[in-house]
Amino acid sequence: MELAGRIEEERYLAEAASLAALKMVVVGLGGCGNNTINNLKRAGVDVPTIAINTDAAVLSKTRADLRILIGESVVHGRGSAGSPELGRKITEEEIDRILAPLRDKELIMLVAGLGGGTGTGALPAIAEAVKSRFKEKLVIGIVTLPFSSEGPARARNAQWGLAQTLDACDMTIVNANDLLKERAGNLPIAQAFREMDRLLVDVIGGIVGLQGIVPQPGLVNLDFSNLSAMIRNSGLGFIGIGEGRRVYDAFKDSLTKNYCEADIRGAKAGLVYVEGNQTMLTMVELERIPREMSEVYGITTLFWGIKPNWRLYEPRVMVVATGVRSPLVERWLEGS
Repeated sequence: MELAGRIEEERYLAEAASLAALKMVVVGLGGCGNNTINNLKRAGVDVPTIAINTDAAVLSKTRADLRILIGESVVHGRGSAGSPELGRKITEEEIDRILAPLRDKELIMLVAGLGGGTGTGALPAIAEAVKSRFKEKLVIGIVTLPFSSEGPARARNAQWGLAQTLDACDMTIVNANDLLKERAGNLPIAQAFREMDRLLVDVIGGIVGLQGIVPQPGLVNLDFSNLSAMIRNSGLGFIGIGEGRRVYDAFKDSLTKNYCEADIRGAKAGLVYVEGNQTMLTMVELERIPREMSEVYGITTLFWGIKPNWRLYEPRVMVVATGVRSPLVERWLEGS
C-alpha cells in the first residue's frame, strides 16, 4: 500500500505541476512570423504555435500546430499587397476566429517582421483585441525592423506598425536588421537574415525556458506573478542571451545582444535567468550579477532564476529588462 500511495502521490503532483505550468503560445504573423515558427520547430523549442497569414502559399509551408488563413474572400489567398491598413482591416473582420485558440493561454507572443502588410497590420490589431477582451493575459510583441535597403515604403509601414505595436502590447521587443548587419560586418544579406532568424529563436526559446526555473533557497525566485508584474504595460523591453566560460562572462555577453540600442539603465524591472551545470553555478559569480544590475544599471526591482542544465558546456544567461529607452526606436517613431 505504501508503494501504491507514493505512486499515486507522484501522479497527482505531476498532474498538478502540468496544470500550473505557464500556458504560452507563439503566434507568427505574415511571412516573417511564419518563418520564425518554422525555425522554432527546427530548433526543437517546445511551445504551441499558431501561424496566421493572408498568403496561402506561404502558410501551406509553415509547420505550425494551427494555421489560419485570413482574408480569403478579400485577397483570395494572395497576400495583402504590402498594405498594413488592409492587413489590419482583414484581421479585425476575422478577430473572433483568431482569438478562439488564445482563450486558454496566459502569455501570448506575437511575432512579425514590420514593413509588409499582414504582419504589420495584424499584430497590433490582435494585441488590442486580446487586451480588450482578456485583460488578465500578457501580450509580448516581438518585431523586426526592415533593412534600409528595402526602401522607404517598407520603412513607413514599419514606423506605422511599430507605433501601434508599442501601444498595444504589454512589452515589445524590437530588433533592427540594419544594426545586426552593421555588427555582423560585410555579411551577404541572406546570411544576415539567418542571423536574425537565430536571434528570434533564441529570444523566444529563452522566454519559453522560464517555465523551467528551479526555486533556490536564499534567492528571489520567479513565478508567473513576478513575470506579470514586470511585463504588464511596460512598453519597450530588452532580452539578451549570452554564453561564456563563466557565469559573469555569459552575463556580459548577454548585454551585447542588443539590436535596438536599448538603454537598460533605470529600467522598470530586470530578470536574470542562469542555466548551467552545478559546477558552473558558484555563489560568488551568481551574487555578482544582481549587485551589478542594481549598482551599475540602477535596476531596483530584480528577479532571479536558476535552471540546472548538465547538457551545457558553458553557462548561459538571459537578461530581461522592461520599461527601457532606445534612441533607435525613438528615431524610427519620428521617421528620421
